Parts: sequence; structure tokens; C-alpha cells
Amino acid sequence: MTSNVMLTLAYLAGVLAVFYLTPRRGRQWILLAASLLFYLSADPRMLLLAAGSTLWSFAVGIVTEQTTSAGRRKAWLLAAVLPEIMVLFVFKYFNFFADSAASLLGKLGLPADVPVLSLALPLGISYYTFKMISYNADICLGKRKAEKGAAGCGAYLTYVLFFPQIVSGPIERSENFLDQLHAGPGYDAGLFAEGLQRIILGLFKKIVIANRLSGYVDTVFGAPEAYPGLACIMAAFFYSFQIYCDFSGYSDIAVGMGNLLGIRSRKNFDCPYFSRSIKEFWSRWHISLSSWLKDYIYIPLGGNRVSAFRHGVNVLATFLVSGLWHGASWTFVVWGGIHGIWNLFSGKKKADTGLLRRIRQTLVTFCGVTLGWIFFRAESLSAACAFLRHAVTGFSLSYMDIQNSILPFTGDNTCAAYFLTACVFLFLLFLYERDRVYGKSGQKGETYLSVFWIVLMILSLVLFGVFGVSGFLYANF
Repeated sequence: MTSNVMLTLAYLAGVLAVFYLTPRRGRQWILLAASLLFYLSADPRMLLLAAGSTLWSFAVGIVTEQTTSAGRRKAWLLAAVLPEIMVLFVFKYFNFFADSAASLLGKLGLPADVPVLSLALPLGISYYTFKMISYNADICLGKRKAEKGAAGCGAYLTYVLFFPQIVSGPIERSENFLDQLHAGPGYDAGLFAEGLQRIILGLFKKIVIANRLSGYVDTVFGAPEAYPGLACIMAAFFYSFQIYCDFSGYSDIAVGMGNLLGIRSRKNFDCPYFSRSIKEFWSRWHISLSSWLKDYIYIPLGGNRVSAFRHGVNVLATFLVSGLWHGASWTFVVWGGIHGIWNLFSGKKKADTGLLRRIRQTLVTFCGVTLGWIFFRAESLSAACAFLRHAVTGFSLSYMDIQNSILPFTGDNTCAAYFLTACVFLFLLFLYERDRVYGKSGQKGETYLSVFWIVLMILSLVLFGVFGVSGFLYANF
């Protein structure tokens, strides 16, 4: 629930009070205690699993660093990574593969009594597993030193379970986080102000835009045949905005919370819908995941330093892993496959092109990404195909079709006003991000929001915020 966001921010306020009253050398332990308490309150049964996995990763990291033989270092890396992957598989993917196997056996006329597990998905398991894998891989490759001693163990536990990032990332790299933690997080007025502004931006994206669009998207995707084809097209585009505002909004809040605690994180989104190619899109969307997949899946497979065929296999495998990481469903696998194939056939964009060509490239990329999001959002492959089929066969532009396509917003005569309000906020977000990409503020990187934008977003939250609608979408992955 969105109320959980407010509870988390209230929790952060309490942590901040204790954090800045504690001497700088002891603040690392305050962050660890806060992260453990947060996980305990959210999922007490799974805290032992998360902490146990982290401690195993920590111990194996020390042994790996002390091992001089390259072969034995790789063996220790497997000893660290395989249990982490197995735990993730059991909790997140076992039932998916079991159901798929049962379905295949049934089609072949064979007994299909495949066992399934009734296990709750541990909070943040997809995120903290990738953190641990990258940490142990970097030690094996000699890219970083292992954490040691009680202070190192506490720092590593804090890194893996850091409460602002545990729900939906970003997947922070160990060297960036741990170096700051060991230096002793201190008060930085500029970073603190940036953190507050990021939180405001994230709340605006989530509560004003994403929550406003979620009802329409859920209604139309739930029963597409009950509405005109135009409504399906609108729902697809609205879902593109919903998932972006929802996930980038959470990332802004998480990074902002870290900023308030003296931790600077790398950006996770960089105006991805302004991309002019699918390759550029993936350099701007969920940057922490895409860079992780590049460094720990794509490059170890050989990257582009292999034959054309092997390179194609590497790209496709990387995106299939990306799809499966998002969820245990064939819809996510297909979504990953779509992006993988698209990347294979996507050429390099030209640096100098005219305005109309840039607009066309951006629109084509956005529409292609939106098409892929249909599979990402649908409950099943058959539901995605039915949605697409109805969007095409049921499309027309009569007055009644337009009216009935807007109706799902509220179900009554206020739907037009609700629709226009949503469009206004999307336009405001477009102006803000356009300024970041093409304006002066964009040239300065991720700097501060202007006073105008701060005031506007706060007023929008107070007057137009849609509270108590849903949790963050990526918390499910």
C-alpha cells in the first residue's frame, strides 16, 4: 500500500534522529541496526535466511581472497554463488518450472504429478542475491578486497540489507557503498538537500501519476474485450508511463533516503523514454540492473569479442536472464526475448541527425518498448495475445468508442476530468525531463530541482495525490 511509503519515511525520520546524534564512527552500526529492524518488521521469518546467506557470502569472500590459485578461486566463487542461486531458485522459480514441466507432461499424455512448494517470496531476494554475486565475483577477479573482521562483517550486512534499497533496489555496487560506509557517513548540506528533492520527485511520480493511472490500466487489462480497441491502446501507453513513474519514483525515493543518511548512490534512471534506440533505452532504464547483467552475464559469456553467432547468443541469453529475473512467468521470458532480438537487429544511431529524424526515432523506440510492456503486464501469453488482437480488431474512432475508452478511469461522468488531469501531469513530467535532457539543468547532470518544480510537485501531492492504491510494482520482482 502507498501508506507503507509514508510509514517508511516516518521510520527514516526516526533513524535520522538517532543517526546524527551518534558519533560518526558509530553510524555504520546504526544503519545496520535500522536495516535489520526494517527487515524484521517486514518479514521476520526470512531475516535469518537473508542474514545467513550474507554471512556465508562474507566468509567465502575472505577465503577466496586468500587463495592464490586461479582455479581454486573460481571454485570458491562457485561455492559462494551456487547456494545463493539455489535459494533464489527454490523460492522464486521452482513452482514456475514445476508447473511448466507438468503442463508439458500433460500434453505428452504422461503423468503430471509434479510437486509444488508453498513458500512466501523473501523480501528483496532478487536484489540482495545479485549484490552478493557481484561482491564475490569481484573478489575472485581481483577487483576488490574482501571485507574482514567485525566491522567489515557489519558493513557488508548493511550493504546487502540496506533498508532504503531492499524492497526494489537499486542494485548498488559494493565498492561504491562500502567505501562511503567505511569513511563514516557524515552530514553534507548539498547531499541532504538533494535527497529531500529526490524524495519529493519520487513521491510525485508514484502518488500523483503512477497511482492515478493504475486503476485504468488494471481495469482494461483485466477485461480488454469489454472495452473498445482504443482503450487497449491507451492502457498500453498508460502502463508504459505507470511502470516508469512507479519504478523510477521508488528509485528516486530510495536514492534520496540514502542521501539523507550520507550515502551517495548512482542514478538508476536517466529519462529512458527520450531514447532514440533500444540500446540507448537500456543504457537509461534500470541502469543498476542493465550494468550488472553486462558485467556479470554478457561479458563473462564473451561479450562482443567472439564470433557473430556467439555474440548473438550472448545478447539473447543476457536479455532472457533479465526477463526471468523480473518474474517466474513465460510472459517475462518473452518480454526479455523481444528486447534481446531487437537489440541484435538494432544498429548504431547516428550522432548528427535532424530534429524530425530524432523525433521519429524516439517515437519508434517508445512505441516498441510499449509493445513489449504488454507482455510484461499481461497475466499470461494467451492474455497478452488476446489483448493485442482486440486492440487491432476492435479499434475505431467513433464518438462512442472515445467516450467508452475514457470511462474506465472512474466509471462515471467524471472520467473526462480525471483523464485530462492525468494528461496534464504527464505533460508536466515531460517538460521536467525534457529540461533535464536538453536544458541547462540537464547539462549539469542530476542536480537540484528548481524552486518552481519543488513547489509544483508538493502542491500536486497535497491536492491531487492518489493515496492508498497499491504498492510499488517492482517490489514483486
